Amino acid sequence: MANNNKFKKSFMVTLIFLILSASMSIWIMQKSINAYYLQTYHKPSPLNLINSPLWQKGGNIGDELYAFYDAIAGSIGNINQSMIDEFNNNHAYTPAYKAQMAQKARQEQLYQEQQRLLKAQTLKENQTRNELEQSLTLNKNQKVFFAGDSMMQGIAPHMQKHLQDLGVDSVNLSKQSTGLAYPKFFDWNNTIKNTLQSDSSIKVLIVMLGANDPWDMPDKQGRYLKFNSQEWALEYQARMKDILDFAKQRQVGVIWVTPPNMKKSKLNEQMIHLSDVMMDELNRHNVKVIDARPIMGGHDNIYNDYLEKDGKNIKMRSGDGIHFSGDGQRILAKEVQSYLIIK
Repeated sequence: MANNNKFKKSFMVTLIFLILSASMSIWIMQKSINAYYLQTYHKPSPLNLINSPLWQKGGNIGDELYAFYDAIAGSIGNINQSMIDEFNNNHAYTPAYKAQMAQKARQEQLYQEQQRLLKAQTLKENQTRNELEQSLTLNKNQKVFFAGDSMMQGIAPHMQKHLQDLGVDSVNLSKQSTGLAYPKFFDWNNTIKNTLQSDSSIKVLIVMLGANDPWDMPDKQGRYLKFNSQEWALEYQARMKDILDFAKQRQVGVIWVTPPNMKKSKLNEQMIHLSDVMMDELNRHNVKVIDARPIMGGHDNIYNDYLEKDGKNIKMRSGDGIHFSGDGQRILAKEVQSYLIIK
């Protein structure tokens, strides 16, 4: 009998302890219980109905305990990381290994910088390409303007016929024996600018000049500049820039065709140098540049009468080693006109 009373007493003590512990836990963790109930059953917890200040005090105590726990956990985490860092920096790694890690970090930083620059360059190139394509896009109410020497006289009619078939008009002012070197004989700068100024329907300018230019030429003061000199190159580029800047100002797209190789070795060397001078200036502008040398059969700056295409040898040049054959005219014209976008 005494043993039964003792057992009942122990049981009651344990039960009361469990009830008090559960009640205390609910009192302190009421906000967590409310949140769980709301997320699970999508309605407020019954505990929200209790408005007693004493009850709400338990929720505040719970918040303080959670904050204290987070602070302790964060402090312990910081202490652990400090111990790890101290061990790694002063005990785990040898000087050689530290140097290796530093080098790896520098390489990673350099790689990330290179990737950033590459991405920026790619975006810029895409934007430049899109702007160029837009400048060479025209509708049937707009025109193409051909300016050049006797080489342009050979290819322009083929392109004009192609444009006419598409319902696009053109202006062809090409003139033999002309270039940029002797404006007193024929002033291409003023001719091009005046034409663009007077005809707002011109959307694209196609230029092919240079074959008549590899000689000493006068500057604006009448001084003769020696071909293949720095002064000559700067003056020639200034004349090109004048045309290109005006076209940009008028929102006219430009295709510039540089000269082909020539049969006579001296003239060929002069054309190679002139092409380099042209390219240096053209690369400063967002224009389409077409190098006629490979199209006309030239290889490694060596003149060739023939172009090998589809297993056939096509005669591209005339007997003088300068101008184009009929096939040469058609092939170059087809290449140039392929960059025009007609809408």
